[in-house]
Amino acid sequence: MIATLEPLSPLDRWRQRLGGHRQHRRHPRPLAALSYIANGPVTDGLVDIENLDIVILSDEQLSPGYCALRLSGYSGSRVPWGVRIGGAGQCRFRKDLRLQPILGASGYRLDLADEQLLTLALGLERSLARCACRHRRSRVREYVKLPKLWAAFHPADAANIIGDGPELAAYSQRTGKSPEEMMTHLRRTHLGLVLFPFTWVSHHWEQATAVFADLAQFPQRQVFRVRRFPDDLIGFQDAIEFDFRPISRDFKEIFV
Repeated sequence: MIATLEPLSPLDRWRQRLGGHRQHRRHPRPLAALSYIANGPVTDGLVDIENLDIVILSDEQLSPGYCALRLSGYSGSRVPWGVRIGGAGQCRFRKDLRLQPILGASGYRLDLADEQLLTLALGLERSLARCACRHRRSRVREYVKLPKLWAAFHPADAANIIGDGPELAAYSQRTGKSPEEMMTHLRRTHLGLVLFPFTWVSHHWEQATAVFADLAQFPQRQVFRVRRFPDDLIGFQDAIEFDFRPISRDFKEIFV
């Protein structure tokens, strides 16, 4: 008779990784792990930027000798200069993975009913722990990688879109093709719309019907260095302004 083992529940996996009498981390690791949640349909690897949440896991020093394992989710929105992801106004949740999840939890605890988020958080914690080991550090990115963006236009408007900017000029120089040829070469269609790389046409932002994030080449999980906290959690990447800094520091969360 062969006994079959039932898969561990997310709570059991949390207990294995973080439960019991495990010591809280006294000093933050200079790393952060990143993943994402698509809240809308993903078609051909594309999702509307406003339906994408970026999820970050990192250590946060709350007091001398105690670090929270901060899990934060940030939404994105279009702005005149491109796309903004994160910041206090676009923080969807802020949790501490070191606090045991319970059903119906609020505040800093994860809700056991949200199995998708807890499973994602445990995967990020495992990646973070592995990359913190000396022999795994080669897998750590020097900087965060954010998804490539595509600007979408109605076909009638797309005929009048002209590419511009240093990104297009640099790409044109590398390939030996003119900007016009590059615009034609990388033009694509999606849901009846015409798409161009967002950084090449961001000056036409008012005419864009939507902005899509390309998940096809975007890693499901990544770990990147945070040498200067919190400065390495803010910045610009192509047409994206990001701000993944902790919003506030509150030692009381340990007891919530």
